[in-house]
Amino acid sequence: MYASYCDIKIRIIPDKVHVMIILLGLIQVSWLDSILGMLLVPLPFLVAALLKEGAMGGGDIKFVGACSFFFGFSNGLVGSSMGLAFGILANVLYFWYMRLDYTGKIALIPFLAIGYCSLFIRSISYIISLNLI
Repeated sequence: MYASYCDIKIRIIPDKVHVMIILLGLIQVSWLDSILGMLLVPLPFLVAALLKEGAMGGGDIKFVGACSFFFGFSNGLVGSSMGLAFGILANVLYFWYMRLDYTGKIALIPFLAIGYCSLFIRSISYIISLNLI
């Protein structure tokens, strides 16, 4: 959530946020899945940033990479897709309701964080349902 706050207020995500997420991901069992997630899931975000200047920030790309390292490839893809879909939907509805034209940049990290947090909560609830805690 700190990354969301920074993205909204100063539009820069401190590198320590990405490092902390990756350090938490080091306890993963499947290193290959984590490394694939870190390298492959952020690629569409990187392509968008390279094709259109300002379309995607470097902090967004690093955040997706760090979270995908933590969750692994498939869950990282699900989390980023959920967050991106939620962000698009929320902003379309906001601009439509306020009758505004899109003219600036949108903080994407808060929406990505919602996607990854919902994935994390789903994982915890699954573990609890198995009575592993």
